[in-house]
Order: sequence, then C-alpha cells, then structure tokens
Amino acid sequence: MLGWHISIYRQSDGGESPATFGSQQGARLAVWQTGLGGLDWLQELVKEGKAIDLGGNGYPSQYTAPARELLPHISVHPPGAREHWLSEPGDVLTAKWAGKTVIDTTAVAQCRPDEWLIVEAWDES
Repeated sequence: MLGWHISIYRQSDGGESPATFGSQQGARLAVWQTGLGGLDWLQELVKEGKAIDLGGNGYPSQYTAPARELLPHISVHPPGAREHWLSEPGDVLTAKWAGKTVIDTTAVAQCRPDEWLIVEAWDES
C-alpha cells in the first residue's frame, strides 16, 4: 500500500515555541491514513511559511505549525483521509492502530491558536 499515516499532537511543554524533531508529544489531536499525495497540504504550508519541515526520512517525517494553520484542515475531514484504512497481509498492526480516522474534538477545542503542534507522518509504502 502506498501512502501516509498522519498524526497531529500537542507538545507536552505547552507549545509556546516551534517543536524540534523528536519533541515530546502530548495529546494526539487527530490521526488518519492517506494516499501518496497526503503530505501535499503540509508542503504547501511550508512553502507559505506557515509550517516548518523538521525533517525525517518518512519513518517518521515531522512538521510543526501553529494550531491556527493546522486545525482548520482537519476540522471536518483531514486532507486525503481514507474512509476505510487499508492494510496488507504482512503489516504488523498493534493496539495503537486506530483503523479509522479519529479527531479528538475535545482536545482540539482546548488548543490556543498560537500553540505550536507536531505533525508526524509515517511512510506506509
């Protein structure tokens, strides 16, 4: 299967400043699975100076951006989110694998607009 497994997290330190690669994650706000172009929206935010690409090789890749830039993209339907997640026979699925798009609306509502969040994207190809 080709695509990405994407999660957005709060920072455990409150997100007063941009995250760095490997910053401690707080509550997970959203998780979804998408196809090959699933990071296009993030790359666009980076080009516009609204997000920072923290690097990574897909195992994972990480980004950081203020909540005001990220949350509008996930409020109803995250970009490219698959209705039904896919897995292959050789995949190792743990209890952390949600199997469906999840948005924690309570946690999202608690975010400040200027709070820096973490986006983690795992290459599923």
